[in-house]
Amino acid sequence: MSKLEYTHLDNLVPTDADSVVLGDAGDTYGIKKADDDDETLVVNAGVEMVRVDVGTYEYTFEDLAYDLEYEYSIKVEYPGTVFNYVTGEFEGLKLVEDFGAYLSRPDAEIYFYNRLWSTAWEGASDHDKEKALIMASKTIMQLSLMDLTTIPQDLKDASCEIAIALLDGIDPEKEFENLSMVSQGYANIRSTYDRSIRQEHIESGVVSIRAWQLIKPYLDVSKELKLSRV
Repeated sequence: MSKLEYTHLDNLVPTDADSVVLGDAGDTYGIKKADDDDETLVVNAGVEMVRVDVGTYEYTFEDLAYDLEYEYSIKVEYPGTVFNYVTGEFEGLKLVEDFGAYLSRPDAEIYFYNRLWSTAWEGASDHDKEKALIMASKTIMQLSLMDLTTIPQDLKDASCEIAIALLDGIDPEKEFENLSMVSQGYANIRSTYDRSIRQEHIESGVVSIRAWQLIKPYLDVSKELKLSRV
């Protein structure tokens, strides 16, 4: 979702207006797509913006698609029955968040609020959470995905699953190196691994099997994926 914000100033001081409503002089639009010959309407004229603080108003709406530019017009009325129109442009929701992840940390917090066994996420700092989300999203981006115009919720959830695995200390490099290990021993205990069974998620750099299950339906099977570490 995208948000349009407006602050009404009186002598450079935020001041409440009598009315702040989306709309132009002809009452044809409140928000529309920019650089659009058809002038696609996004929000009708006459929709009231919500006051969130002294002199500050906002309106949140569902985007038609990612990476759109919007034009807006706001009719502002203030004491003395004076009104004027404030116009401009702003960017809508991006396909990939500015900091390089498929979803923001607050959105990830919602995901983990509803997920059991989320201790590794809950105990991490906000900065580490954001770094984990960036690494997780980049892991998915380097895969041979189908052409997507929007980010499916499955891929956002997969980012969260990879992120929590990383925060839990799983190292993709070590996991990949372990693929070549046939046996491992300590004292009188020895473990033997069946390497005839492919661990394709590890080969692809995805440290979470749950994330891999979410990602697989979006892989482009026409492109052969080969990954190696040197």
